[in-house]
Amino acid sequence: MELDGIIDNFMASYLKEGEPYLNTAHGTLIDYWDGSGHYCMYLMMVTAIVWGQSYKEVGLYWAGSILNSMVVFMPGNVSGKYGSNVKSSYFLNIPYVLFPILVALKCLKQRPETNVERADVVAAQKKSIWKRPLDMFFVLFLVFAILISFLRMAVALKSPASIAVYYLKNVEPYFQDPVLYPMIQALVYWFYFVPYFVAAIYGFFNPGCTWMSDWALLSAGASAQAQFSHIGSSLHSRTPYIYRVPSDGLTAFWIINVALMVVPQLIAWRCLTWPAFFEVKPCPSEIRDGKSSLEQRKDK
Repeated sequence: MELDGIIDNFMASYLKEGEPYLNTAHGTLIDYWDGSGHYCMYLMMVTAIVWGQSYKEVGLYWAGSILNSMVVFMPGNVSGKYGSNVKSSYFLNIPYVLFPILVALKCLKQRPETNVERADVVAAQKKSIWKRPLDMFFVLFLVFAILISFLRMAVALKSPASIAVYYLKNVEPYFQDPVLYPMIQALVYWFYFVPYFVAAIYGFFNPGCTWMSDWALLSAGASAQAQFSHIGSSLHSRTPYIYRVPSDGLTAFWIINVALMVVPQLIAWRCLTWPAFFEVKPCPSEIRDGKSSLEQRKDK
């Protein structure tokens, strides 16, 4: 709030002497996300713990969100234009790397209890991807996300290819910002998100991938944080004007970045709400003979 002039002289000393890289547009946006999104997740996890309930879903979402934030933020602090001004307060961020990893590992070890009729499992897992239009849409999106991630990685690394030059100039010049946060985020997408995208495509074609829900939550949290920070920083007044989105590229910018933010949330929702397909390992004989098995049960 101080960075945007809403309050004054509350954090000025820390912003100057503690973590000066928070004065960037990226620093401003991750602060907003920490103070709103992460704050709500903390309240939800504390409430679940106090009430003796599981916080697995929100814990995985939070872990994905804050880990993406730290994986981009910490390298950017020491390698961008503020890299020569890093102080001891930089190490205050280390717990925000260690604790999310511990929470993620704890949550990943927990297997959900699924009360799904075996007949529903057989029926769901027999259904081809071609008869699941929503899942087919998700597969097409994941292919699109892989291609966009490759393009943005090339743009961030200053590829001379004509399409990369055009994209950098007309859609997302923010990748040229010397703070380097956008470049690191593009590399994180390529090296971490893309392997998940490939695995998720496999999971939509092959029933019973019980890891899909957990990793979809991690990805959804990471995508929400990444895109909130990237979209906001691309448009924020603290980003130099020459690196903000040009008016001619706003439509493409919004389509690409909103899709990368919203669709992973829908994928996580799909995995959580259809346990018959994702949470139960298939029995090959039942899947193959599903029709006769169901008929036999109905006869009985």
